[in-house]
Amino acid sequence: MSRELLRGAGGFNIHRVADVNTAYLDPADLPLLENPECPTRFAITDDGAGTFHWVTEDRKVFEEEMSRTAAFGLSDRFRSIMERLREARIPYVRFDADGGEIDGLYRKDAA
Repeated sequence: MSRELLRGAGGFNIHRVADVNTAYLDPADLPLLENPECPTRFAITDDGAGTFHWVTEDRKVFEEEMSRTAAFGLSDRFRSIMERLREARIPYVRFDADGGEIDGLYRKDAA
């Protein structure tokens, strides 16, 4: 297995999840991420404040998913962040208004 898998307390498998502030995304991406038809989304928080997405490791499958996200209307910025996550081998991401920062990338709300 090429992805890092951790064993946690109680013997549970633990996967890495990136926590990304939505301020890094184009504002037009936000309602698309909340749409249940969003190609990479697999969950949304109960309060609707954050969405979870998978980041496929396989290059061919990833490119197909990114083509679907482009057709869905998600921005180049979204796809760029997803590419950085794939390169870092992080299998999941949560986009949230209270999410974390990305080194070396400017926030759209500060532009």
